[in-house]
Amino acid sequence: MSTRPPHLAGIDSLLRPQSVAVLGASAKRAADGNAALANLRRQGFPESELHLVHPSADVIDGLPVTPDIAALPHGLDTALVSLPGAAVLETLKALEAVGCRSALVPSAGLDALQTRQLAAFAASSAMAVHGNNCMGVLNITDGIPLWFYDGILTEHARGRISLVSQSGSATFLSRATEETGFAKIISTGNEIGLTTADYLTWLATDPATEGVGLVLESIKDVAAFTEGVRALREAGKPVIALKVGRTALGARASMAHTGALLGGDEAYRALFERLDVPLVNDYDELAVSLQLLATSGVPAARGNRVAVITDSGGEAGLTADLAKRYPVRLTPFTPDTSKRIAELMPETAVNNPFDAGASPSADDEAYNLSYEIAARDENVDSVMVVMEAHATLTEPELAYAADIGLAIQAATRAGKPVVVANSSAANTHPRFRDFVGPGVAVLRGIGPSFTALAASARNRRPVPGPTQRPDDLPTPDRVDELRAETAAHQGPLPDDLTRRLLTAYGIPLVAAVTVTDPDQAVDWAEGRYPVVAKISSPDIPHRSDVGGVAVGLTDATALRTALKDIAESVATARPDARISGFEIQEQVTDSHEAMLGWAADPVFGAVPTVGSGGVLVELDADTASGLAPLTPAEARGCIDRTRMARLLTGYRNLHPFTALGSLADALHRLSWLAADFRDLIDEADLNPTLVAYGAGRVRVVDALLVARTVSDEAGRADSVEGTDR
Repeated sequence: MSTRPPHLAGIDSLLRPQSVAVLGASAKRAADGNAALANLRRQGFPESELHLVHPSADVIDGLPVTPDIAALPHGLDTALVSLPGAAVLETLKALEAVGCRSALVPSAGLDALQTRQLAAFAASSAMAVHGNNCMGVLNITDGIPLWFYDGILTEHARGRISLVSQSGSATFLSRATEETGFAKIISTGNEIGLTTADYLTWLATDPATEGVGLVLESIKDVAAFTEGVRALREAGKPVIALKVGRTALGARASMAHTGALLGGDEAYRALFERLDVPLVNDYDELAVSLQLLATSGVPAARGNRVAVITDSGGEAGLTADLAKRYPVRLTPFTPDTSKRIAELMPETAVNNPFDAGASPSADDEAYNLSYEIAARDENVDSVMVVMEAHATLTEPELAYAADIGLAIQAATRAGKPVVVANSSAANTHPRFRDFVGPGVAVLRGIGPSFTALAASARNRRPVPGPTQRPDDLPTPDRVDELRAETAAHQGPLPDDLTRRLLTAYGIPLVAAVTVTDPDQAVDWAEGRYPVVAKISSPDIPHRSDVGGVAVGLTDATALRTALKDIAESVATARPDARISGFEIQEQVTDSHEAMLGWAADPVFGAVPTVGSGGVLVELDADTASGLAPLTPAEARGCIDRTRMARLLTGYRNLHPFTALGSLADALHRLSWLAADFRDLIDEADLNPTLVAYGAGRVRVVDALLVARTVSDEAGRADSVEGTDR
């Protein structure tokens, strides 16, 4: 007896059906059902296993018709349900009653109620439901097109790559992958039942699929998606993703700086970084990356260090400029490589990019050998040869290109990926592949080729399991106590509760006290000068904006004067604000202003972030994000992706070299607070968080935690409502 999950068996019946019911074909006009029927017949699907259903027609397109679903044979593999939205649910129920194993619903235009009802049915039914609002599924391997567009994309060559796209029109990027065949093309649409994650898991077991391309608009279940990627990784099948659109996070009004800083795709970028899945920027990059993946004989890159070889100084300069936009490194050749090439190619400056045409005295043997020497350099993971490979080349131009083919083949002997990048994104000449020989990909465009080589180096790390919780975090009982206290609030949390939450998770704070009158402030400040004075109010999240902060207070007189000035400024700027008193803090010097924080997300839970802080935090926008909870390595990785990290680790000696381990630990701990309270606290803004130059001691100066409000709950429900694609 099979132990496969039921939804995988449902995909089997959908993608490899032996019997198909068609609902929505017409005897009077060319409906979508007629198009799907024509595609199946053109591919030779047995007509005896095509079961048409129509309430009044006797014959459609020369095939007999069954008047009612109840009269269909029991246990059909799949049904194509191309009907108006109002009729879909009852039709699916009737198909379920006759034991149909799966159903494909292309119908668009369903309202919110119909969508919810269909999703509820799909969740409870043993019948797998695909769609709605999709173009269909193409099993090119076996010649089974369940596709509602007559003759569109159904004549693809068979290949080793599968494409899963939530956007129907994005399936046409398969036509942009030159000389590339496909195994499966799956348009998932609104995913009321079967999801992208389900198909990833299924494709991991499909012997015809060796790699997968994704076009995503959203992910509904991060855990299931992660398991799908894990299945592919364990099967040795790389996946490359294009994320289009933005989540609700970016559109939601933010009180804390963190929410304003996080763009809608930050959570997705963090997820793909965690999963080691390359994320490309557009259709061209995805098409070219899939083409490289599909090219036989090209090994995967070990890293993102690319050697660029050209026959033009201008192209060498152009590729050097373009490389800065892409996740690749043009590392210098080793001294030994440079010496050997210089001996072969006199009068040539040996750089990366390398202009191999700059030595007119070099013979063909030296020219060819220079390619191989460059490719074998220990600082090189892959080789990109930039050429004019346009489809419009004339015969003399093609003859010139053919002469370089031997040099390119010499480079392949290094056992590293070698690609020819057309100098523009125009289509390439089909004969170019004959010139360069086997094991070399001919790709469109320098930029997309950089992306493809960077993508080739990904999909290497194991997909991580659950993050280990540190032993010194609050116990479950203590977390429950703090959650109960937090749940009683909406909007900014009181200062005292905020400090207790941060302290419970081991996040260091500056010494501070909240007072209600100047005498209390002066008593606390004695022996602690200089100090900082701030207004304390649940209605004022950013105190410096209203004159609510005074720094550098060195004695009691200065402190009393500052408190008077603060009270007057706040009364003028925010006369409606509730005032709790004043916060008096120790003043920390010789430190860099960083920021820590998080924003809650309806799909990803919480998105912790770190970066440059201070009053210009939004203007600088120097941040990096991850997914809560972060591992210690992920926390450090987030910091390392910021400009702040470069500044603090020796950039032009602007600041003393500063250890960043304490900041990484604070971010790691904050991410656990975010994970534990993601359903209660929407945003956190720890700005500034001071990092002492040198030792890197961390102390949080200002902390704003914003509890979820009733309006947030309503907006969150709206954000996860299904929409037509």
